[in-house]
Amino acid sequence: MRLMKRVMAVALSGMMAASLAACGSGEGSSTTTTTAPAAADAATTAPAVEADTPAPAAPGEKVVRIAASSDPGSLGTFDEGSSSGRWNVLSYTYETLLSLEPDGSFGSMLAKSYKKLPEKSTPTHVVYEIELYDYIKDSAGNPITADDVVFSYEECLNNGSGNQHTALTGNMDSIEKTGDYTVELACNKEAAGAVERMMSRVHVVSKKAYEESGDCMRTQPVGTGAYLVESWVTGSSLTLVKNEDYWQKEELRGDFQKQNADRIEYYFVTEAAQTAIGLETGSYDVVTTLNYTNAARFMEGGASSEGFAVTQLRDSIIQQMWVNRSEDSPLHDLRIAQAVLYAIDVDALIQVVMEGHGEPEYCYGSDISIGYQEKWATEPYYQYDPDKAKALLDEAGYKPGDFTLTILCDTDEVRSKTAQTIQLLLADVGIQSEVTSFEQALWNTYQTDTEKFDLNISYNTTSGHITALWNQLNSQQYAEHNMAGVRDDKLDSLLDQAAISQDPADIDAAKQYMTEQAYHYSLFHKQANYVTNSNVVREPVFDTRGNFVPTASVYTWN
Repeated sequence: MRLMKRVMAVALSGMMAASLAACGSGEGSSTTTTTAPAAADAATTAPAVEADTPAPAAPGEKVVRIAASSDPGSLGTFDEGSSSGRWNVLSYTYETLLSLEPDGSFGSMLAKSYKKLPEKSTPTHVVYEIELYDYIKDSAGNPITADDVVFSYEECLNNGSGNQHTALTGNMDSIEKTGDYTVELACNKEAAGAVERMMSRVHVVSKKAYEESGDCMRTQPVGTGAYLVESWVTGSSLTLVKNEDYWQKEELRGDFQKQNADRIEYYFVTEAAQTAIGLETGSYDVVTTLNYTNAARFMEGGASSEGFAVTQLRDSIIQQMWVNRSEDSPLHDLRIAQAVLYAIDVDALIQVVMEGHGEPEYCYGSDISIGYQEKWATEPYYQYDPDKAKALLDEAGYKPGDFTLTILCDTDEVRSKTAQTIQLLLADVGIQSEVTSFEQALWNTYQTDTEKFDLNISYNTTSGHITALWNQLNSQQYAEHNMAGVRDDKLDSLLDQAAISQDPADIDAAKQYMTEQAYHYSLFHKQANYVTNSNVVREPVFDTRGNFVPTASVYTWN
């Protein structure tokens, strides 16, 4: 009870908010650093950047305004890191060969068709033929051909060396042009959903436009998307306008290619209370980041319910934690790593961080992942056991003060609160720690730097094959090490076998081993509260990551 009161004090404290960092350059980030057990007593924060006040729409102009928690940081598609702020915006300015549609299916985007070539394929060299539409052009009028696809995939791979972008092309052996509008993509294995996943995540650009941009399109995308970037004020707002010369025929457009609004305005706001006020005053039409207390104002019977609709869904994204098992961290000792996991009370996290509106998880993935096994929910998964945590620390020869762990997170309210609550829980078993919080784009660049963290509070979507999700633990997908900071040949072999066979026994073997090694810890699914202004949005559409899809949503003017 004493610990729970301390944990609840953190939740009630206004000092939990992390400050926004400078965006775009990757420099000058603000950091919140506190050392347990004083987390609830003091923290240093900088004032949050206030979003622009939206200007009135022009007569007849079809505008939707969205409050988002994360600035893109960069508009360059091949830059390090893949923050939600970047992917959410870039999805409408750049395009991929396939699209991952809001319902979880894969649809055609730049690729007219694709097929496996059995006559050219072996178990370790699986070849696919991809045919492009022969009339694609970008916003500058450059035609997109097979040469541009080859360039884009190779550029993504080269720029991703050592970071998460490597995983986007991790199964690719080679890609080569076979005609003006055809390429052959070869993968080193035939893992379930792997080629579709790759084809839906690597943006394709004109080589000419990319090289002529002078800054890798970091400030002004030249893509094939249905929208153009009109303006971007880092840390404040970004405006997209309809591409009047969009290439794809209307009857062939997928949900991310539709143009149901003339303008899409994003406003970057990190504080839930400020976002709620923006809804009430008409500054924003859509918010997907409100906590339960603030969202309740717009629910039936709430003080501001009139004119608003609230969609409540279990988020497909899990809140999770990466454990740095490299030699750079004290958690290289498995006993200490396991002690950390036993010290975490997930039920307390859900109460404190989500006001009780969340569900615990028992593997890297969830029951919406293809390949998930129900038995995992009844098996041991480092359930809260502070006595066992202390025993493991004693066995490892740990004495309080031997080291201070660094807990890394971004400035998202949920993950900031999660980090500081875990800080208190660790203090209760005698482990000192500090929390370092960075704006999301910079946080992404630190996720694979084993000198930047011991624990990394992260998130990931759980839709699709669970074995594809586990690619982040397959060190073959990266230049140096996996997301836990290690190269583990046994795990790589188990993951490969599971991905190829999709046999439940193989999937279970990989799950059990990664759990035993304490590389990763799933925390909880949160309940998402999506609030929309009914006077603007009639039928909202959300993607597999819980992001509002402005292109496909239906408005009062449609």
